[in-house]
Amino acid sequence: MYARVFLVLAAASAIFASAHPVLPRSLPTGTVTCGSNSYSPSELTAAINAGVDDLNSGDLQDNYPHQYYDEPSENITLHCSGNGPWYEFPLVPGGAIYTSPSDDYHSPGTDRVIFTSSGTYCATVTHTGASSYDGFVACNND
Repeated sequence: MYARVFLVLAAASAIFASAHPVLPRSLPTGTVTCGSNSYSPSELTAAINAGVDDLNSGDLQDNYPHQYYDEPSENITLHCSGNGPWYEFPLVPGGAIYTSPSDDYHSPGTDRVIFTSSGTYCATVTHTGASSYDGFVACNND
Protein backbone atom coordinates (compact mmCIF):
# COMPACT_ATOMS: atom_id res chain seq x y z
CA MET A 1 0.00 0.00 0.00
CA TYR A 2 2.80 2.44 0.85
CA ALA A 3 4.43 1.82 -2.53
CA ARG A 4 1.13 2.61 -4.29
CA VAL A 5 0.73 5.87 -2.33
CA PHE A 6 4.34 6.79 -3.14
CA LEU A 7 3.77 6.19 -6.86
CA VAL A 8 0.61 8.31 -6.85
CA LEU A 9 2.41 11.14 -5.03
CA ALA A 10 5.40 10.90 -7.37
CA ALA A 11 3.12 11.09 -10.42
CA ALA A 12 1.23 14.05 -8.94
CA SER A 13 4.53 15.83 -8.24
CA ALA A 14 5.68 15.31 -11.83
CA ILE A 15 2.41 16.70 -13.21
CA PHE A 16 2.54 19.68 -10.82
CA ALA A 17 6.15 20.45 -11.72
CA SER A 18 5.48 20.37 -15.46
CA ALA A 19 2.50 22.72 -15.07
CA HIS A 20 4.72 25.55 -13.82
CA PRO A 21 6.76 27.76 -16.14
CA VAL A 22 10.50 27.43 -16.33
CA LEU A 23 12.26 29.69 -13.84
CA PRO A 24 13.78 32.87 -15.27
CA ARG A 25 17.45 32.84 -16.12
CA SER A 26 19.74 34.04 -13.38
CA LEU A 27 22.46 36.62 -13.84
CA PRO A 28 24.78 36.29 -16.82
CA THR A 29 27.59 33.82 -16.19
CA GLY A 30 30.36 36.19 -17.18
CA THR A 31 31.18 39.83 -17.71
CA VAL A 32 28.56 41.97 -19.45
CA THR A 33 29.88 44.72 -21.76
CA CYS A 34 27.94 47.91 -22.42
CA GLY A 35 29.84 50.05 -24.93
CA SER A 36 33.31 50.30 -23.39
CA ASN A 37 32.14 49.50 -19.84
CA SER A 38 32.17 46.01 -18.32
CA TYR A 39 30.23 44.66 -15.35
CA SER A 40 30.68 41.44 -13.39
CA PRO A 41 27.75 39.42 -12.03
CA SER A 42 28.63 40.67 -8.52
CA GLU A 43 28.45 44.31 -9.72
CA LEU A 44 25.04 43.64 -11.28
CA THR A 45 23.87 42.02 -8.04
CA ALA A 46 25.09 44.98 -5.96
CA ALA A 47 23.25 47.44 -8.22
CA ILE A 48 20.05 45.37 -8.10
CA ASN A 49 20.24 45.16 -4.30
CA ALA A 50 20.77 48.94 -4.04
CA GLY A 51 17.86 49.54 -6.41
CA VAL A 52 15.52 47.24 -4.46
CA ASP A 53 16.59 48.86 -1.17
CA ASP A 54 15.93 52.35 -2.58
CA LEU A 55 12.62 51.23 -4.07
CA ASN A 56 11.47 49.76 -0.74
CA SER A 57 12.64 52.75 1.31
CA GLY A 58 11.31 55.37 -1.11
CA ASP A 59 14.80 56.91 -1.34
CA LEU A 60 14.69 57.53 -5.09
CA GLN A 61 17.89 59.45 -5.75
CA ASP A 62 17.49 61.32 -9.03
CA ASN A 63 14.31 59.23 -9.49
CA TYR A 64 16.19 55.90 -9.56
CA PRO A 65 15.16 53.25 -9.62
CA HIS A 66 12.32 54.09 -11.91
CA GLN A 67 10.04 51.99 -14.01
CA TYR A 68 11.44 50.47 -17.18
CA TYR A 69 9.07 50.10 -20.10
CA ASP A 70 9.82 47.30 -22.54
CA GLU A 71 9.83 48.88 -25.99
CA PRO A 72 9.35 46.13 -28.61
CA SER A 73 11.25 48.10 -31.29
CA GLU A 74 14.43 47.89 -29.15
CA ASN A 75 14.48 44.07 -29.37
CA ILE A 76 15.65 43.62 -25.77
CA THR A 77 15.02 40.21 -24.24
CA LEU A 78 13.92 40.37 -20.61
CA HIS A 79 15.15 37.29 -18.75
CA CYS A 80 12.40 37.43 -16.13
CA SER A 81 8.82 36.27 -16.20
CA GLY A 82 5.66 38.30 -15.95
CA ASN A 83 4.43 41.57 -17.36
CA GLY A 84 6.24 43.90 -15.00
CA PRO A 85 6.55 46.31 -13.55
CA TRP A 86 10.29 46.29 -14.19
CA TYR A 87 12.75 48.80 -12.81
CA GLU A 88 16.02 50.28 -14.06
CA PHE A 89 18.97 51.32 -11.93
CA PRO A 90 22.21 52.93 -13.15
CA LEU A 91 25.40 50.92 -13.38
CA VAL A 92 28.63 52.72 -12.50
CA PRO A 93 31.88 51.51 -14.11
CA GLY A 94 34.23 50.19 -11.44
CA GLY A 95 31.47 48.78 -9.26
CA ALA A 96 30.45 51.85 -7.27
CA ILE A 97 26.76 52.21 -6.42
CA TYR A 98 24.99 55.13 -8.09
CA THR A 99 24.11 57.99 -5.77
CA SER A 100 23.14 61.56 -6.57
CA PRO A 101 22.49 63.77 -3.56
CA SER A 102 20.00 66.54 -4.30
CA ASP A 103 22.67 69.21 -3.78
CA ASP A 104 25.36 67.51 -5.92
CA TYR A 105 23.86 65.98 -9.09
CA HIS A 106 25.82 63.17 -10.77
CA SER A 107 24.84 61.88 -14.19
CA PRO A 108 23.52 58.31 -14.09
CA GLY A 109 25.63 57.50 -17.15
CA THR A 110 24.50 55.28 -20.01
CA ASP A 111 24.19 51.78 -18.53
CA ARG A 112 21.33 50.20 -16.56
CA VAL A 113 20.41 46.92 -14.92
CA ILE A 114 16.74 45.94 -15.25
CA PHE A 115 15.05 43.96 -12.44
CA THR A 116 11.74 43.21 -10.75
CA SER A 117 10.66 44.70 -7.42
CA SER A 118 11.68 41.43 -5.75
CA GLY A 119 15.21 41.71 -7.17
CA THR A 120 15.00 39.23 -10.04
CA TYR A 121 17.47 40.03 -12.82
CA CYS A 122 15.86 40.88 -16.17
CA ALA A 123 18.50 42.48 -18.43
CA THR A 124 21.49 44.78 -18.75
CA VAL A 125 21.01 47.61 -21.24
CA THR A 126 22.76 50.75 -22.43
CA HIS A 127 21.96 53.99 -24.21
CA THR A 128 25.28 53.62 -26.06
CA GLY A 129 24.50 52.77 -29.69
CA ALA A 130 20.73 53.17 -29.31
CA SER A 131 18.80 54.66 -32.23
CA SER A 132 17.26 57.42 -30.10
CA TYR A 133 18.43 59.64 -27.24
CA ASP A 134 16.43 57.79 -24.59
CA GLY A 135 16.43 54.37 -26.30
CA PHE A 136 18.27 51.27 -25.16
CA VAL A 137 20.12 48.33 -26.67
CA ALA A 138 21.07 45.11 -24.92
CA CYS A 139 24.59 44.88 -23.60
CA ASN A 140 26.91 42.12 -24.88
CA ASN A 141 26.63 38.82 -22.98
CA ASP A 142 23.32 39.89 -21.44
